[in-house]
Amino acid sequence: MAERIGWDQALSLARSGAREDPMRLGELADQVRRARHGNRATFIHNLQINPSNVCVRDCAFCGFAALPGEPGGYSLDEEDILGEIAASGAAEVHIVGGLNREWDFNRSLGLIARIRRAFPQLHIKAFTAVEIDWFACQSEIPVREVLESLKQTGLDCIPGGGAEIFSERIRKRLFPRKIGADRWLEIHETAHRLGIPSNATLLHGLGETPEERLGHLFRLRELQDRTGGFVSFVPLALQTGAAGGRESTMGPLDDLVMIALSRLVLDNIPHIKAYWPMLGLSTAAVALGWGADDLDGTLGLEKVAHASGADTPRALAAGEMVRLIREAGYEPQERNGSYQWVTRSA
Repeated sequence: MAERIGWDQALSLARSGAREDPMRLGELADQVRRARHGNRATFIHNLQINPSNVCVRDCAFCGFAALPGEPGGYSLDEEDILGEIAASGAAEVHIVGGLNREWDFNRSLGLIARIRRAFPQLHIKAFTAVEIDWFACQSEIPVREVLESLKQTGLDCIPGGGAEIFSERIRKRLFPRKIGADRWLEIHETAHRLGIPSNATLLHGLGETPEERLGHLFRLRELQDRTGGFVSFVPLALQTGAAGGRESTMGPLDDLVMIALSRLVLDNIPHIKAYWPMLGLSTAAVALGWGADDLDGTLGLEKVAHASGADTPRALAAGEMVRLIREAGYEPQERNGSYQWVTRSA
């Protein structure tokens, strides 16, 4: 597609892709994906760490968090976290957790410092915009200062979680105590201005309209036009049973349509991820032909999606990632956290 897709065209594609001609939508997205990335599909050997699932927010769709004092709440010890990283041999660590007063800003900053000292080459991606807002509020310091301190201590990147969907209607219904779109975008723009790249996400399957999905994508595109700081976009599929006890009506084709629309609209974000813990292995592999170019990573023991009902494996070995990509008809390439290619020694 030579010209940048506008709102009317995107809405027409969203409606026809969902009901009339989804394969055509997939073909268009695949053309854009191949023009950018050829036949290559990437993955990373990474480890997801969730320091605590205790959270003062109570989002209706979340099966991971436990309110303070509830059964099932946990908090990890720093030594255990360092031990997990050492045992994993990962190139990247991805750290996200609940809003827990025991894991305040100073303790979280200290964790980043200890990880950086112990693993100088490790790519550290940590703390969603929701967590950064929490740190700023609890510490009574500006978001910019929080991000500057994290960067100076060793943070490389921030993940895209917590965006959910930029619909005030849905926020009020399902996550009214969580930050809204304006604050999420403000925090990511501040990070970008400080030279901290980030990911972006959209959680779909919450009962949103096509217009609400596209509104989310276009706001991300507008911010990327200003800053260029988003490295990748990750469409996240709501897990069955996660929306306030109601089963999601999303299916694999809905997931593929969402990925294709993302690739077509977000022409200024380099990478689209097919996040296999939420999509499932088969759908993630198929998504490589619908606009996605990256399968994320091996993850270690993923907790957030599985706590909400995901029935995918909790971890994948690097060899399984290679096999999955090859069987989908693509050339596998391992990468690091900065999307530079890496080669494992035999």
